[in-house]
Amino acid sequence: MSNEWLMASGKWRVPKAWNALYVFFLAIVTYGCNPYQFVMGGPHLVTCYILTSLPGVDHDANMATLRDTAALDLNYYGATQYLITMGARLDRGDGFRILLRPVVEHRDIPDSGLVVTATTSGVTLDSAGQTILSRPDITISRGQVIHIALLSENNYYQVVFDCDTVIRGWTKLKESDDVVVEALQSSQVDIVHPDWAGVPDEDDNNKRIVSKR
Repeated sequence: MSNEWLMASGKWRVPKAWNALYVFFLAIVTYGCNPYQFVMGGPHLVTCYILTSLPGVDHDANMATLRDTAALDLNYYGATQYLITMGARLDRGDGFRILLRPVVEHRDIPDSGLVVTATTSGVTLDSAGQTILSRPDITISRGQVIHIALLSENNYYQVVFDCDTVIRGWTKLKESDDVVVEALQSSQVDIVHPDWAGVPDEDDNNKRIVSKR
């Protein structure tokens, strides 16, 4: 059946490949019109929203650089169960924060959920303004890429820096589909090639995470 007959009869069908190209170009146009939004990483592309002023963030398809309290929201199609892996490199300053399960509204963060603060002096975990864990034995070094894995499954969570498990356990906090990374004051941090994957199988070595090396 010819394409001409299909068009004349009103039964023109667009090939599936064209549909895929249409979605691809629509995404480019959509993100291109919004300077605060972009995608990076993979193989599961992460949608990123700049929550602070544009001059504080530089980015390309594989890396985003945050400077001086700049904050970046990461999500993946509303997924609330995930295993996020990414690299982080502190270029200058003291460190950065990772906000797990935050509620993000109009570029504001009214509820931070769990806050992991990573510095050259150690790692702390806070919730509702209270420090619930301090790990001075886990530090970050300037100029060195650390591999971070963040697991969230129902009310179970796990945070791993390289081969060190910062914390793992259960929480009663409400789940959300956002993770926010923020540079500390006078600090600069690179977020390298994030990947937002599904959670591992429940019987996968008792939910252990093997960080990407």
